[in-house]
Amino acid sequence: MTTLCVTGCDAQYFITTLALLEGMRDRFPSAPIRVCDFGMTDGQREFLRAAGMLLDRPKILQPGAHPYLCKGHLSDYCAWEPWDNLLWLDSDLMLGALDLPAVTAMADGLRRAGKSLAATATIDRLSIGGMLEELRAKGYYVEPAEAILRGRGVDPDLPYISTGLMLWVSRGPLALWSTACRSVPQHALWEQNVLNMVMMKDPESVDVLDARLWQVYDAPLADVQTTDPQDPRGLLLDGRPVMSVHASSRQGHHLDADVAFNFGDHVLKGYLRTFANPTLQQRHLRLLAAAVFRDQPALADIGVLQPR
Repeated sequence: MTTLCVTGCDAQYFITTLALLEGMRDRFPSAPIRVCDFGMTDGQREFLRAAGMLLDRPKILQPGAHPYLCKGHLSDYCAWEPWDNLLWLDSDLMLGALDLPAVTAMADGLRRAGKSLAATATIDRLSIGGMLEELRAKGYYVEPAEAILRGRGVDPDLPYISTGLMLWVSRGPLALWSTACRSVPQHALWEQNVLNMVMMKDPESVDVLDARLWQVYDAPLADVQTTDPQDPRGLLLDGRPVMSVHASSRQGHHLDADVAFNFGDHVLKGYLRTFANPTLQQRHLRLLAAAVFRDQPALADIGVLQPR
């Protein structure tokens, strides 16, 4: 069976995406890897097209469409791609123990159980109702999500699932997510809320994963450790290997950095989403450096690397 690995980015997140792609090279050596165009520059698109990785923006999306809406149209981006298992990874993830055998085993388990999707709960195990209540309390606009929750009769006490790491084994529900996103006004955590309303209508179709094992983010990032700095898979939390870490937090555990790194006669300048935890940050920067050294002439041609 074919496992398709997909991420997506706009122009700002391109440098961050290079680090993720570098980390995926040896984990998914036989799997196709693709990057959805959420609003890249012409040069960034051509770089990925030349590498055979680009998924062009579908015509149904208007230029300038919000990245959340773009992600919700994953079905449309991948409409002509052959796949049995579709693994989505946000571009600001970094892999730990996650690899193709782990994904294949999970996909096989989903099929045996008659499920369509595996996705993590929130790191603090919030319910759907609890997540919307928290967003509302912080002043975010969530009325569209609350209206769908009432209209679809979704149980607000069910776990709220994340779109940061998803494994799909069925095209039908993925396409329903796309259709539903188009019918809902933009609001906080737009596509993620819609996914919950679509998929948790039938909670038996979803395998809700433990975020502390599969997608560590927020405060627990500070507690991720390694037993061997040279082992790219050896990230531990609670004494257990973690599949991935996500540079996303509400409590200062990620960094939004404007970087300037020298590479010979060139400099890499731009935005990088990375980790505050020094161990994770060092690994992330090593991946980015390896990606830049690998494709230095091509990155210079498109202006990602600039003359010093």
